[in-house]
Amino acid sequence: MKLRSAALYLLLSLSIFGIAVSLFLLIRHASLDELGEASENCVYDDLGSVPNGTGLVATAHDTACTVGLIHGGETAYVYVHKAGDPDRGKSLVFLFDESQRGGPPQLVWSDSLTLQISVSRVGEVLKQRNSIGAVKISYSIGEEETPRGESAKLTRQILEYLSAVLIFLIGVCLLTARSILKKKNRRS
Repeated sequence: MKLRSAALYLLLSLSIFGIAVSLFLLIRHASLDELGEASENCVYDDLGSVPNGTGLVATAHDTACTVGLIHGGETAYVYVHKAGDPDRGKSLVFLFDESQRGGPPQLVWSDSLTLQISVSRVGEVLKQRNSIGAVKISYSIGEEETPRGESAKLTRQILEYLSAVLIFLIGVCLLTARSILKKKNRRS
């Protein structure tokens, strides 16, 4: 009987640990840093800003993130907003995973209301707006390594899998706790 009790407590402990890991991964995968800010896992690199001469500015930066000892991808961000305003999610116009050989985006104002963004190669375009306010934006993207939407589809699949694992582990945890309580009640 002691072996059965030990097995139940071990199963309960493992299922609680699995729930914690599943919740951590769900939260981590579900949150996209749309601003590309530096964090404990990401390094921020300012790629400069280009004013249009009438109070607007196009800014760019990238982030290089790591997960543990593994170097993750680099992501580039381009914003258009009033000079002096901070980069915000609503001013983000172009977001892409960088290719190793693509280089940073080139930003050129052809006139005060037309921005040209050029990049020779990208990993995957994650967001691309053709205008913001009165500003029209045109793009010259040489090559896309991954079709648009692939990473979003993969993230959805991972989230669905993690949700199923979480539900299963909660069930295991509840059934194990119920068995432990029944066993304790029989002793009393």
